[in-house]
Amino acid sequence: MEQLIQFQPLQLLDLLFRFASVGVLLCLAIMPRQKQYWWSLALIICSIGYLLLTAPIANTHYGWLRPPLLLLTELTTLALFGVYWLHVHGRSPLEKCSIWLKSLLVIWLLWLGYFFLLNGGKGVYHDIHHALSFSLLIYILVDALRGLNDDLVEKRRYWRLAMIAAISLYMAMLTLIELTLIELKDNQLFSIGNVLFTLLLSLSIVRFVFINNRLQLNQDKQKAAPSVDAANTNADLNQQQSINVHPLIAKLDDAMKNGAYQQNGLSISQLASDLAVPAHQLRKVINTELGFDNFSQYLNSYRLPAVCRLLEDPARKQDPILTLALEAGYNSIAPFNRAFRQLKGVTPSEYRNQFQK
Repeated sequence: MEQLIQFQPLQLLDLLFRFASVGVLLCLAIMPRQKQYWWSLALIICSIGYLLLTAPIANTHYGWLRPPLLLLTELTTLALFGVYWLHVHGRSPLEKCSIWLKSLLVIWLLWLGYFFLLNGGKGVYHDIHHALSFSLLIYILVDALRGLNDDLVEKRRYWRLAMIAAISLYMAMLTLIELTLIELKDNQLFSIGNVLFTLLLSLSIVRFVFINNRLQLNQDKQKAAPSVDAANTNADLNQQQSINVHPLIAKLDDAMKNGAYQQNGLSISQLASDLAVPAHQLRKVINTELGFDNFSQYLNSYRLPAVCRLLEDPARKQDPILTLALEAGYNSIAPFNRAFRQLKGVTPSEYRNQFQK
């Protein structure tokens, strides 16, 4: 006869929060998405696996369910990386991978299936996998922070600051506990706080997705609405746009014409301070009014033409290209060369040679 599981009051509270979180995540799984759905679904399923595996129940009571739940838990970081890359960089992390790299990924996933499903996760690789997961979390945080100041799209900044930073730090804390503070992991109050944080985070994500979907639906309805008088409407819009030009654009244009872009290491915060405007307002104007996604793109629209003029000038033909790049505001030659080649399709030296007699 099987022994019944007896729960303490704190354990029952833990289970209540835990299954509430699972329910919220299941609701999130069926909500429509604008981008690729599978990475988000993978993260949701892995998170559910983690919640179920870490319930206040002895491992012996899980039976055959423990190995698949353990595998899902160990894949959570990989799913998080896929969701992060999709929403911040606009594409799946597998999109530009070579065939051999995809093959290695398949082999690695097959190994994980064998190790956790058939071997029960017993062996030194379990600790190695935790170290790899922690390294991937660090990479996500570094990538998010590195591109934060340059990013002008508020939605992507939201993902960087709120969702990615919060979940990554959360996962990093859990990984460190698994590696070092085992006794803290088994504390019931920590378990309840852990699950309560997951529940609140899940509710916040559901709210964000719901509001975002409603806004997108309203925008689609407005685009689909028939025009009453197209000619008059376009004329009115053109007249309104000529009147409602944001006053900051003229101020920004004057600063650029006076050589503000030539400051080495110029950041949007520094430029906003020079213009005496809030940084978030300046980001919005450059993004929505001028159409730039990144601050570096906006600076390149001034810096690259300036360098091209210097390369075309016969009086500057003996000056090193690095000197010209530094004069235009670049800190080093590498980012300048990448941006120049992307714009012109040739290297700066090849471009200069076109104007040599």
